[in-house]
Amino acid sequence: MKLFGKKSGSAGDGGAKKGIEKVARPDAFTIKIDPAKFSLATKPEGPVHEQLETLKQKLTKLSSNVENNLMLVIRASTKKNSDLAQSAFEFDKEYIQKGKFEVEYLCLAYSCFQDLGEENRKVVDTAREIMQKLEILGQYALNIADKTEYIRLANPEILHRDEYDLKPMGDDVAEMIKKAVEAFVSGNSKHAQETLDMMAKIDGIYRKAVSKLKAEVNDDNITNSTGILSVIEHVKMSADIACDIAKKLL
Repeated sequence: MKLFGKKSGSAGDGGAKKGIEKVARPDAFTIKIDPAKFSLATKPEGPVHEQLETLKQKLTKLSSNVENNLMLVIRASTKKNSDLAQSAFEFDKEYIQKGKFEVEYLCLAYSCFQDLGEENRKVVDTAREIMQKLEILGQYALNIADKTEYIRLANPEILHRDEYDLKPMGDDVAEMIKKAVEAFVSGNSKHAQETLDMMAKIDGIYRKAVSKLKAEVNDDNITNSTGILSVIEHVKMSADIACDIAKKLL
């Protein structure tokens, strides 16, 4: 039988296998990490509070890396710096993904396989929920980095300014994330409230930026404007997640 002018092969002629081999496959198992080094155990090696303190420190480090990558990709996209955008993907793979991997293992092992009291288990479960929020924030940063090749703002050569105030917006959102995680780590709800209070400024920058885009959009610049809007929306959504974390701690 002929198919598209070519003779179809039998099941055993290796044709199908050859076709599969030609398909480009994404890299897998790219996170080079050894979970055996996490020293997991069914009982804490020392006092439980020391184990939880170490977990909180690792969560803080993960948060710091997410905050830094968010600020980096905003700079990359607004200044149209492709090399900087690429470095964000490399940073995510080397530090954020590895940090998330470890925090997830620790949270799951402590919560499910150790006989923790209710209060301590609640701390571990909250840490895991925050880790999952940070995972989303990390992906948002990469989504912003993806826009670098497709958007152009006015005067990208001016380092610390842009017409939509994306840089100060991003700096404030990074600070909100930091404060929200600090509220959990320190047990000080004041930091959580500070996070929520900062949202008013973010909302103001967001509304002003969107209004400017709407006022200036036309058929010639709509593609560029849509890309810029995507960056603005991702920064705003990152602020919303910081508030979600903060609200849980009040």
